[in-house]
Formats: sequence, structure tokens, C-alpha cells
Amino acid sequence: MKVTRIITAIIFAVIIAAPILTFNFEENAVSLIDNRKLAVNPFSSEALSSGGDLSNRIEDYIGDRIGYRDDMILAYTILNDKLFNKMVHPSYVYGKEGYVFGAGLTVNETFTEYHLAFADMVKNIQDYCDARNVPFLFVFNPAKPAVLTDYIPAGTNYDRTWVETFLEALDERQVRYIDNTTLLREKTSGGEAVFNQKYDANHWNDLGAYYGTNAMLEELHKDIPSIHVNSFDELTINEKLETSLPVSEFPIHELVPSISIDMSLNTDDTIVYLDELYRHPSFGSFGYFKNEKRKKEGAPRALVFQGSYMNGFGYKYLANGFGEYIYVHDYQNVIDFSYYYNIFRPDCVIFEVAEYTLIPAYFDYDKMCAMDLNPTLQAVENRLSMCETQHLEADALSVEKGKALTIIRWKYMNPADYAWLFMDQEYDMKKTEEGYEVTVPTEAYDQNKKEIQIVISEGDKITTFVP
Repeated sequence: MKVTRIITAIIFAVIIAAPILTFNFEENAVSLIDNRKLAVNPFSSEALSSGGDLSNRIEDYIGDRIGYRDDMILAYTILNDKLFNKMVHPSYVYGKEGYVFGAGLTVNETFTEYHLAFADMVKNIQDYCDARNVPFLFVFNPAKPAVLTDYIPAGTNYDRTWVETFLEALDERQVRYIDNTTLLREKTSGGEAVFNQKYDANHWNDLGAYYGTNAMLEELHKDIPSIHVNSFDELTINEKLETSLPVSEFPIHELVPSISIDMSLNTDDTIVYLDELYRHPSFGSFGYFKNEKRKKEGAPRALVFQGSYMNGFGYKYLANGFGEYIYVHDYQNVIDFSYYYNIFRPDCVIFEVAEYTLIPAYFDYDKMCAMDLNPTLQAVENRLSMCETQHLEADALSVEKGKALTIIRWKYMNPADYAWLFMDQEYDMKKTEEGYEVTVPTEAYDQNKKEIQIVISEGDKITTFVP
């Protein structure tokens, strides 16, 4: 009996001690089970600077870092699923008939000044492109609940009127856009699964991406007939078995569409710019594909600001449609639109978003409101009559030269409305604390650096600075 008690005591001691002995002290640790960064040391400088109650910080730290945390969460999640058909995972929620949706995506949105600022930003970008004779298209892609509304969780008061109001705001501004909601609803009604039942609750699937991107290509094909619109006979369509939800070990068993298209037609130039091209630290997706077959057919160079819908599946369809396909993660980066335009000089521009990304975490409100894109110099010259020429001091320019990109900085603190740099063509300069700067292709700088001129507009006067 005594031995049994000792063994029992040892077992319980091990059970109690194991989570403590396996405590997770790793810095910047991320939990895959709920796809978030774990609480930091409550006494670290990061935690202290964030404020808050110390006891709450300690409790959060222990709760996040205790050993076997992910295993316990997974076991609890599976137990609720099997016994009560209840989803308790922090990233997902069950809808009707076993459909899975992203947690929080069915929460009602209210139309606010933020959405008006977003519509103004889209309009500003379109006007910028129109002034340079570059076709522009804004693309609005629906969230899964918008297409599979019949399957959202019972009792959910799903209200999407803010989308209607937002699209009306685009109409009032005469923004050119497509809303893929109707298209994807029609495909769903016809029996095609453009969103999966369970897997990847926050995005369309490969088939939905095919239809959505083809809608983009078809719309721009009206402006540039050499754009290639994909067809089913170019696709290899299979199914893939998914056994767990993304960024989760929650078990499922679902066959989902898996579509491939011949990417051997493309050369990948992403690496050429990857290290030098600025992107927001949290949203760094970037790609540059050249399709020689499409280029020979006259297909254009496209600059596409896109989110996770396109990053996950849609990119390959656009790579097959354009001669050159350059994409940048749109979140926060699109606000610096002219920076990317200066570098890549596209023949057409696409700005794509999913409906649930119209929030400050993805597009900063203050920066959208402050967006002030350069007009063309020609447009300014047409309305101004006073012009003068000044000498451009060589020591006022500094050059940071990279393999692919070169940053040119100009120390000029006098007031100006806009500034342009001229070499082989016109480049917009951006105001900084010490003057102005612009990023240009290094090849263009090497070939034209002796011809640099800078032009500024101030009030009703244009001043050209020459070497």
C-alpha cells in the first residue's frame, strides 16, 4: 500500500511539475494553435512601456507560456467538437451544417468616416493613373459570409449594408471598380464551391481565385486587348486532402480544389528587388514575374497591390495574363503609391482588397487622409505662367546606390508644393525632414545621371534647377 501511495504521489508530482519544467521562455514566441504572439515577460522593457496592471501581465505571461499549453488547448477544442459539436478555437467559429468561418468575420461593420477616407484614397490613386493614361481598376472581394450567408452561425444578425454604402461612395467618386460578390454568389448557386466548407475559413479557394482574377483580366481587357484572359483548358484541376485548419492543428478531413497553371512561361525577377524595395515591415509580400510568351503577344506590365486573397491563390492567374506582373502587399504599402509607380512604370494598375481588410490595422486612417500625390508637371505648367531657372548645387544631392534601386536625396528646405526629378523621364519626389527624395531604378540613374534636373512648383511659380 505504501509503495502504491509513493508511486501515485510521484505520478501526480510529475503531472504538476511537467508544465512548470517545460515553461516557454523563448522571446517573441508565436503560438501556432491560435496564430498570435505570446505574452512577453511582464518585467521586460516592452511590457513596462505598454503599461497595464502588473498582476494581469504576470497572469497573461504564465497562461501563455505554461508548458503543454498548445496541447491542452487542442485537446479541449477537439473534446468540445466531438462531444458538443462546438468550436472553441480562438480563430474559428462553426456555422450551420459544419461550415467553418473565421472568428469575428461575421461581426457587423458600421460605415464611418474611415470608409469615406478609403474611398478618397482609391479615387486619388485612380486620378493619378488617369493623368498618366494608365488604366486603373479597384477590386472588392467578398468575405466568406457574404457568399455563404445561408451557412453563417445561427442567430447571427448579419448586416452588410456598410458595403452597399461604401460602393455608393465609390460610384459618387466615379471610381472604376468590380465587386466580385455577385459573381461568386452565382457560381455558388450553380453548385460550384468557390469557398471551402471548412478549410481556410478566411479566403476563397483556388476555384474562387480563378473566377475572381479572370473578372479582373476581363475588365482590363476592354482597355488593353492584348491582356490574356485565362481559360479552363489551361488549368490542371485536382483535389487536395486537408487534414487540419490553417495555423491550427484542429483536425478536419476535406477535399479542396487544387489548380495549377503552367508557370514555366514565367521568369521570376523577385530576387532582383527583394532586398532593396521598401515594404511595410508587417506586410512584405512582393513578386515580379515576366512572361515572355505574353510579352510577345503585347500583354502589358501590371502593377498590382493585393492582399492575402491574391497572395495565396490568385497570383498565378495574373502571372499568366500579363507580360510583366509586379505585385506588392497592399496593406499600408499602397498609401506610398507613387514610390512603387516611380520604380516600375506600369501599363496598368490593380488595387485589390478583401472586404474585411478595410480597417486601420491594414490601411492607416491618418496616412490615407494625408495622401497627396503629385500631379503631372504638364498639368501644373498648364495653369501656371511664372517660370525661372536656378543652379542645382552638386553638394545638395546625395545618392545611395544599390544594385537595383538608387535613392536620390535633395537638401532643399524652402517651401514648395510639389517636386519632380527629371532624368530619362519624370519622377515624383517626396517631402522629407531634410528636403526631398526619390527612388529610381539604378539602371536609369547610371544612364542619365548627368542629365538630372529638379523642378518644383510653389504657388503660381515653377522653378527648374539645372546642373
